[in-house]
Amino acid sequence: MKHTLTRLGAACAALALTLSLAGCGQNAAGTTPIPLPPEVPADILQEAAGLPRDTALLTVDGAEVPAEALLYWVCSFADQYAAWGMSDLTMDMGDGQTLGDYYLDSAIQTATLYQVVENQAQALDLGWNADNQAAFDQDVAEMKASVAQQAGLDPEADAAAVDTEYIRLLSYMGLSEEGFLRVNRPIYLYDNLLAGLYGPEGAEPPDAQSLADAGILHAKHILIRANPVTAEDGAVTDDGMAAALATAQDLCTQLAASDDPMVLFDALMTEYTADVDSYGNINGGAEGYTFGPGEMVQEFYDGAAALAEGEISEPIQSTYGYHIILRLSADNETGYEKYAQVRLDERLDQWMTDAQVERTEALEGLDLPAYYTNLGTLREAIAAASQEALTPAETPTAETPTAETSTPETSVPPATATPAA
Repeated sequence: MKHTLTRLGAACAALALTLSLAGCGQNAAGTTPIPLPPEVPADILQEAAGLPRDTALLTVDGAEVPAEALLYWVCSFADQYAAWGMSDLTMDMGDGQTLGDYYLDSAIQTATLYQVVENQAQALDLGWNADNQAAFDQDVAEMKASVAQQAGLDPEADAAAVDTEYIRLLSYMGLSEEGFLRVNRPIYLYDNLLAGLYGPEGAEPPDAQSLADAGILHAKHILIRANPVTAEDGAVTDDGMAAALATAQDLCTQLAASDDPMVLFDALMTEYTADVDSYGNINGGAEGYTFGPGEMVQEFYDGAAALAEGEISEPIQSTYGYHIILRLSADNETGYEKYAQVRLDERLDQWMTDAQVERTEALEGLDLPAYYTNLGTLREAIAAASQEALTPAETPTAETPTAETSTPETSVPPATATPAA
């Protein structure tokens, strides 16, 4: 199983991200907590779920997972499915399981993973450090800048308003500042584990055999895309595979006859490959891709794995068309990073298998549908307050009619928004 801890970048773009830092009463910047807007309760979990936010709902190898952290993940899954019209947590999913039960089981799995990373980082003396703090501070600054942009605010001139929208965003996700820090601390600690266990100071770089055993490959390819032919009624009359195969076979023939197939491969890749970005640049660049299991379409991965280093494949079909693959050595910095991730994920598998997870009485007595409904009511108040605060006031004068004003996009997502998970 490949374990994934949500990275910051994509979430920041959606303005529904999570960060983390050592808690201990500090806020996101390690300074005085930002004042709560009047519509945000001091403890949003107490208001919505009827229990304090620091109430332990789980223990993972003895470490407590507070309500705020676990219920964040419940809401994250629930919000995703609500966007598809599945918002009734009491809906029967079969075998006596409700939709809310499914969300809770998914949240427990995720919260367990995050707590396992936290526990192991502490046990291995790879906990929070100055580099983590610097990365966190930069992430917070970028997040607030994004909040300001979405809200139509000046980050410097409107700093207090930006802070308020930031708090509204956290509250919309059911989080306090402390909870916001707590939820994603393991994102940074995962990197600490990578560096400490498999980085330059933690282990020797892997040799070629170790990379191969871990499934780390490096290859570049010429993609001949299959271009389907459609009739006027939209029906596909030709999937384009035959034409793509004919072109790919011709290129393979040229490569087989070449005195220097490596040089010719690059020339043909530049001329023919359809694996390019919107500017026409080859994805992966001239050196191609270094990748591990699950990162490429399976046909591409299997085709590359079947080659020796320096060997060129015959045309290999995937849903995209046909690939001509040249396998290269994965003995490079990216290969080492991928190797570390594979090995750490293997350890995570074992840590997750060995983890002792216990539910508390507070969790057993929790009414999830009521919590999600109550949080929805609070979200409506948060969104309304944000909308009111960010709508420019009309200022009529005696000389001219009142001008219509537009409403900048609020930084608080609508009720169907999907927090990053």
